[in-house]
Amino acid sequence: MRYRPFAHFKLSLSAVSLALTDEHGPRSVEEWVALIFAGLEAGINCFEVQGRHPHIAQGLERALVGVDRRLVVIAWRIGPRSIPEEYAARAFQPQLIQAAIKSAMVRARLDYLDILLLDDPGEHDLPPQSLALLKQLKGQGVIRFIGVAGEDEAIDAYISTGAFDTLALPFSMASGWRDRLRLRAAQERDMAVIGYGYYPQLLHPAQVEEVKRSFWSPKAPEAQATAYDFLSQTPHWGPEEICLAYALTEPSIATVQITADDPVRIQTLAAAADRDMPSGLPAQIEMARINTGREGGALRHA
Repeated sequence: MRYRPFAHFKLSLSAVSLALTDEHGPRSVEEWVALIFAGLEAGINCFEVQGRHPHIAQGLERALVGVDRRLVVIAWRIGPRSIPEEYAARAFQPQLIQAAIKSAMVRARLDYLDILLLDDPGEHDLPPQSLALLKQLKGQGVIRFIGVAGEDEAIDAYISTGAFDTLALPFSMASGWRDRLRLRAAQERDMAVIGYGYYPQLLHPAQVEEVKRSFWSPKAPEAQATAYDFLSQTPHWGPEEICLAYALTEPSIATVQITADDPVRIQTLAAAADRDMPSGLPAQIEMARINTGREGGALRHA
């Protein structure tokens, strides 16, 4: 596993990190332990809790028993999707932020959180009192870095404040000028960047075939209709591995998140971080972006 600097901070993250989310359905504590162990064995040192199921925190706590806490980076994402629905509208109020942090640390038995990420806050969702609280907790060592995640227009305002250490945003070969401008803005403010969404649905082989059948007219240029065929035709590389390798070519990204399905998949994707893309593949990717008009940035991530 290759490691990258976390912006200017004295911290190194594995090029691939593991997002712990329950979007694929509930898992037992033992299953979460197996997934986290697979990540550790692959050299992954950064784990982000995104789901709200208690088994995730319990699995994390059990998996890290005996592991030097200083060797792993634990991020926790909080927001409307991580708390009961009746509180979602007030997710970024000071009391709920403090409660969410305390709950996370108690459930996973952590002395501190490395990164706290605010999940997709709206332009007016974060009151000054909440930001003051986060800075206070950072000063006390409860959290090391304050971050914000999202892809809507409000994220630009949060980047511009200079109040955050970390930015999490989607980045893939379908990303256009908007995402790239955000990467540049984050760099200018010394923000460390976490990438996710490297394999959007529109690049899955079945979706590519559907686009070819239903979108492109018979008169469409052949280069357009077959632009992303190489994703399924590159020897010894799968479509997802190519998409991950592409995201890792962006030097301003400290780590690219993968989601956890099973230990074998984690090992396969982690291994992709140590591989160089075949000669000629980067040129194919750029030609595909040009031929489909996706370099313009109008495409929205799935």
